[in-house]
Amino acid sequence: MLPLSCWILEDEPPALRRLEQVLAEVSPATRITFTTDSLAPARAALNERPHPALIFSDIQLADGVSLDLWESAPCQCPIIFTTAYDQYSIRAFRTNGIDYLLKPVSGEDLYRALEKLGRLQATPPPDWRALSELLIPPKKAYRTRILARYRQDWVPVSVEDLRQIYSSDGITFGVSADGKRYLLEESLDRLAEALDPARWFRINRSQIVHILGVRKLSTYFNHRLVLELDSEGGGDNIVSRQRVKDCKEWLGN
Repeated sequence: MLPLSCWILEDEPPALRRLEQVLAEVSPATRITFTTDSLAPARAALNERPHPALIFSDIQLADGVSLDLWESAPCQCPIIFTTAYDQYSIRAFRTNGIDYLLKPVSGEDLYRALEKLGRLQATPPPDWRALSELLIPPKKAYRTRILARYRQDWVPVSVEDLRQIYSSDGITFGVSADGKRYLLEESLDRLAEALDPARWFRINRSQIVHILGVRKLSTYFNHRLVLELDSEGGGDNIVSRQRVKDCKEWLGN
C-alpha cells in the first residue's frame, strides 16, 4: 500500500485510539495529519488545508451527522466511514464513500478497505461518487443476549428484556423491564457499538436506553431533554444537547 496522509473524524476517544492503533499496525506509513470530533472544525479544515489522500469519518459526531457535511462540502478525496450504525450506509455511499466499516474496526477490515483504495487509485483519478454506487453495504448482526450477574449467579439476559444500560463509577449495569438490576462485565462503549441502533440509543456518555422503555420526553434546561422511563435505574435520563435532534428522530422513526 502506498503511504497516505489521512484525517480522522471521530467523537469517541476510545474509538479514535483504537482506529489509530489498528491503522498503525496495518499501514505504518500512513500519516494522520488532522483529527476532530466535530463538524465545524472539519468544515474549516476543508476550506483552509490541503485535502488528504483519505478521510476516516464517523457518522455521529459531537455536533451532528457527518453526512450533512459530506453531502455539501467540496471534498474530492475518498472517505472510509467508521460507525456503529448501519442504517446510514446507503446515504454514505452516495457521497465519496468507498467503504463502510462497522465498529469496533478490525485490522482485517481496515486492511481490505485500504487494499480497495489502492485498486481504485488510477490515472486519471476515478469518480469516487460513481464507484461508490457499485458498492454493497455490509450487514451487521446485533447482540441478542448479554451475560450478566444477578445476585450470586451469572445468567444470560435477552437484550430485549432490558430497558436501559448505564455506567456508574466505571461499572456497567443493566435494568430490565421488571426493574431488576444486573451487573454487566462489558463496558458501555462496547455495548453501545454492539446493540441495534433502531432499538437502542445512547442519550449521553453514561446511559443507553431501549425504545420500548421510553414513556415520554420533556424539555430540560440548557436545550436538553429528560426522558421518563418505565424502569428507573441509576442514570439521570438526560439527553445531552448534542444528541437531542438524533434522539427525537430515533423516537419518531
